[in-house]
Amino acid sequence: MKLPDLISTGWTEIYSHKMRSFLSFFAIAIGIATFFYTLSVLSQRYRDINRSAEISGIGRIDVTTEHPLDMTQYNTLKEMLPDGTSLSFAPRSFYYEQFTYKNKKVGGFSYGGIMPTWKDSSFAYRLEGRFINWQDVANKNRVVLLTVYPNEKEKRELEEYVWNDENEPEKTIKMTELTSHVNLLNQQIIFNNETFTVIGLLHSLEAKKDPRFRQDREWSPRIYMPYTTFYDVQPGWREEYASAIRIITGNENTTRVAASAVTSFLRSQFGIDEKPQPEFFREKIKERIKDARADLNKMLFLGLIAMIAGGIGIMNVTMAVIFSRTKEIGVRRALGATRGDILAQFLVEAMLLGLCGSLAGMLLGYLAVLYMAADASQMTFSWWVVALSVLIALVTSFLFALYPAWQASKLRPVDALKYE
Repeated sequence: MKLPDLISTGWTEIYSHKMRSFLSFFAIAIGIATFFYTLSVLSQRYRDINRSAEISGIGRIDVTTEHPLDMTQYNTLKEMLPDGTSLSFAPRSFYYEQFTYKNKKVGGFSYGGIMPTWKDSSFAYRLEGRFINWQDVANKNRVVLLTVYPNEKEKRELEEYVWNDENEPEKTIKMTELTSHVNLLNQQIIFNNETFTVIGLLHSLEAKKDPRFRQDREWSPRIYMPYTTFYDVQPGWREEYASAIRIITGNENTTRVAASAVTSFLRSQFGIDEKPQPEFFREKIKERIKDARADLNKMLFLGLIAMIAGGIGIMNVTMAVIFSRTKEIGVRRALGATRGDILAQFLVEAMLLGLCGSLAGMLLGYLAVLYMAADASQMTFSWWVVALSVLIALVTSFLFALYPAWQASKLRPVDALKYE
């Protein structure tokens, strides 16, 4: 028989025994649903990891030191690093303070100093206005950037602290409350008894759309000022501030050279007792990929068990079908059907069941993604996930139906015709 005839015959048999067919491909559907859900979620997870790694900066190294660093030290270290390397200093921790805007005290934020190169890594904002530049750093300009959040939910989820004035508590408001009602771009605020101009607003993405790793996200609303200004407005605290050094080499192959350079620099500046521990960002990426693979293996194992159960179901059904159609097999053989025709007939019928199971399973898997995934709105379904799901179902059906179909093809016409 030709393939169209085999498919037509198979569909007729499946349709004639709906309940039996449903029970046959149901287990296949459960297995495929598990595969489809797992592959879809893990595929998205890999994409998120790669996107996070890209925005975090290629060849990124993070180093901390207990000492504050100035611009002379910045220039010294910059010369020691490979060409094209981005270097940024920032206080290791951000600190709480208040500012005044039109006689209103504003709290609920942290602040720190940054450099223009700060945005070379993990910058996931929409900038309104301008960013801090090197002239601001050189002149210790009194300018700031403010973070702005997209909706009330994001604001509530941030850890906010407000220092209320006991005498006039009604005059203290949260920064998120102020920025949600007032556009502070080019406005002036009083910070630490000095006047600062808001030169830019950093509009943050919603948390579920933020491509940065959690460690790179701010844990409170922030004010950013030039690195040198930060130390200038708090001169008495200078020795208390530790520094975070971030290096983006742009090339994974140069990270070891950069790490060696920063280690040598810190020891030359602060003595041999200085023991910097460079953190290679690619190692963190590898850990996340390893975790993703571990999750993938666990889920795929469960899917494999379900597929085996489905395959056994198809084998049992195929054997039952052959048992009930033994005489039909004998008639077909007597009319000239070859062993290959008989084999193909039952294999095609089993694979049609597998195809039905894969379609039902992908539908179940899709619904599982919609209702179980952490953020279904960000899910994308790759063609290879669909193709692989169908292929797994077809191969499982083929393999488990092969033995009973082979046994059916070995029946001799005389024996089959005698069967009652």
